[in-house]
Amino acid sequence: MLNHLNRVIHSGILILILYLAHSISPSGGVMAQPDPAFGLDQANVLEVVTRHPPHGDDHAHYEFVLSAQEISSGWTTIKLRNQSSSTHFGYMVRVPDDQSDLSREEYMDAVSLPFQDAWDPYFSGDIDVAGFFDLLLPALPEWSALNVASSGPGFTSGHTTSRMSVYLEPGTYFIECYMMDTEGVFHTTQGMVEKLVVTDSHHGNEEPPVQPDVDVTISSAGGIGADTAGLQPGPTTFEVIFEDNILYGHGLGHDVHLVRLDDGTTVDDVNDWMNYLDIGADGFYADRGALVSASGQRGPQQFLGGVQSLFPVEELGQEFPLSAYFHVDLTPGRYALVAEVPNPMQPDVDNPETSMLHEFSVTPWASVSGAWMDPKTDGQGWSFYATSHGFVATFFGYSAEGDNLWLATENMVKDLELGEPVTFDLLHGADGSFGSPVSPESMDFWGQATITFESCDQATAEISGVDGTESHNLQRIVGLIGVPECTF
Repeated sequence: MLNHLNRVIHSGILILILYLAHSISPSGGVMAQPDPAFGLDQANVLEVVTRHPPHGDDHAHYEFVLSAQEISSGWTTIKLRNQSSSTHFGYMVRVPDDQSDLSREEYMDAVSLPFQDAWDPYFSGDIDVAGFFDLLLPALPEWSALNVASSGPGFTSGHTTSRMSVYLEPGTYFIECYMMDTEGVFHTTQGMVEKLVVTDSHHGNEEPPVQPDVDVTISSAGGIGADTAGLQPGPTTFEVIFEDNILYGHGLGHDVHLVRLDDGTTVDDVNDWMNYLDIGADGFYADRGALVSASGQRGPQQFLGGVQSLFPVEELGQEFPLSAYFHVDLTPGRYALVAEVPNPMQPDVDNPETSMLHEFSVTPWASVSGAWMDPKTDGQGWSFYATSHGFVATFFGYSAEGDNLWLATENMVKDLELGEPVTFDLLHGADGSFGSPVSPESMDFWGQATITFESCDQATAEISGVDGTESHNLQRIVGLIGVPECTF
């Protein structure tokens, strides 16, 4: 028996069994695992998996799988793992205490299916938006007016994991995703609703899970405000401070989602996609494209999470301002913070300065961008540019024959470190003229430069090529407007 056990251990089977035993919860979900990258307290973690069910049909095309059906109250970190190709989110609603016995199926029958029934004729163009609400509101149970939007994971693109943290009061919650497919069927109707009970048992942490790197404020009057200048790549926590919240024309409050503007995605694309009502000028459904994410029509493809709408539970003493957090590993690129409200670029026609779409860039080493020179060789110098695609440089000076010499780096460098040299290939464009420059692909290899940044304002450059070799002790003489002085 002992020899057999040793063989099992050596084969790794026991390790696999132990892993599965600790990974599968009694509810059939995957237990939430520690995630230290953001410095989060792991005392209260809920993992939500969004996926196609193994044996799904037309009425169960999507599902949530929770790591636990019950969790303690207090600050809770929710990790949403999207295992499908469509965008999903986790909109959390706290139902009144006298509805705590509602099952998932009863909630769907009372809320999700009546919503779909009212939606179908609007989506097909048989009624206008007023007709939709005329059908919807009487069909909902009276207690639904007392539901409290309690945040949850923001829009998360396919095969992406997002993380957020929120303080959850004891009570009964339902988490849902009301994204649509191309036929106007909400994911809720297709099975994406799950029940979560938050118990009176408190895990003891009354403080937010981590100090934020970025403060984001949002209000009906001020829109989204955030100091995102100089953000660098890496794990980043955004605190979203809800100064207030109201119901907009689509029946929901404001929230904050992070989208990466890559692959041709524009802020106009995002703006037009955010309002599920997609109302045309005549009051009817417009182009059947808003808040749609399904096979063949994904919508904006780089949603990285955020926080859903948040209102206070007044009978428990909550009041504005309220905060929720989301955590994301930023990489160089262009981004936008956006609310799911009608026309987030200008949600209030009476207050055109208000915007709920905030663009920003993550540009590593932005602080060294600008003009540099060696005081001993006044009259020649360098220009360094940190871009969202990489780091580039140009040199201007003179050739060995006394002609003007302009060199450009061929390669973009993604990562720089203080005190660590980085080498660029240098290209030279010859035989061009005013109005007829040399095309980039026709430029000649001139040599190489090795740059070492000692600080935001001091660097060395070793340059060697066709015209000889030089060493430069560089100083930055001017930076760029809007770039922080130093972010190291």
